[in-house]
Amino acid sequence: MTRKHSISQYSGIGVRIAPLMLVALLLAASTQAAATSEQSSMWHDARTGGDGGVIGALEMTLTNETTEGEITLEYSEMTPVIEVYTATWCLNCVTTEHAIDEAVGDSDVIRIHYHRHRAEPEDPFGNNATEHRWESTYGDASTAETGMSRVAPSTVFDGERMHLGTSPSSSSLVSDYSTSLNAGQTSFTGSARLTVTSYDSETRLMQFSWNASQPSDPESEDSTTILTAWLLFVEDSASFPDGSNGIGDYLHVLHDAIELDGLEGTGLAQVPTAWDGDDVSVVLLIDWTSPSMDCCGSNWPLPGPGIVTTLTCFLAALLPSRRKRLST
Repeated sequence: MTRKHSISQYSGIGVRIAPLMLVALLLAASTQAAATSEQSSMWHDARTGGDGGVIGALEMTLTNETTEGEITLEYSEMTPVIEVYTATWCLNCVTTEHAIDEAVGDSDVIRIHYHRHRAEPEDPFGNNATEHRWESTYGDASTAETGMSRVAPSTVFDGERMHLGTSPSSSSLVSDYSTSLNAGQTSFTGSARLTVTSYDSETRLMQFSWNASQPSDPESEDSTTILTAWLLFVEDSASFPDGSNGIGDYLHVLHDAIELDGLEGTGLAQVPTAWDGDDVSVVLLIDWTSPSMDCCGSNWPLPGPGIVTTLTCFLAALLPSRRKRLST
């Protein structure tokens, strides 16, 4: 005997299965959001009062043979930046730097080490300008967590994720840094250019120009992003045997930081004298900031209320009506 099924029977099966599928979808979204929240708990937001970070950087080595040069890159091609606040007496900074070395491995990054300057009894590197760059960018976030605007060691990935001290949030400091590094830069479209039109190694005067296009976020139509360009001078390695933390050769030393006026222009800069050797580079770093998001933006710990509401209403609509059941 052939068994026949009515269309209404199959519809009933669909009605019973659909809510289960939607519940599974909600649970999966919540699990993913929880994983993201757990990951982000490894670090602190590096900036307060809104979103922000470092799009990336362009780097050009200035040697005695350098007279001119030009670098142009799309924002998507710009090198990620790791910024470290340190001091030559800071023993914990040695632990931090070794962990960064291991986490970075062969990855292409630009590392910039800010050395404590104000009220500093030992460290010979850095100046008021480097302190200004750190405090004006990360000082509020550091103060909110530690009560101080500059703490050695502090490490910031992509201008967005701040790690303080040496106590890991996961199994190890290397794991924390690896996770933060792999989180990647916020993506923008656009390009930046740094041009050195003349550099005199004797007077150490450098004439340069820069250009950075207004960025656009491919995932958003928001055009309120604000860029700030900085010109940084970094020495690859500077020997200071008297450093009491025993490192001896201090790497990626930031000697000066100049906030540039606008997204394009020309200027004349005095290149700092290398502590030793001939290994100073000029770095064009592009900061970005945008107004703070509402509660339900990308950092919302659960799926956005709009999504939850829509799915919940859809789920309710699919559930069989109790009144109809009672009337049959």
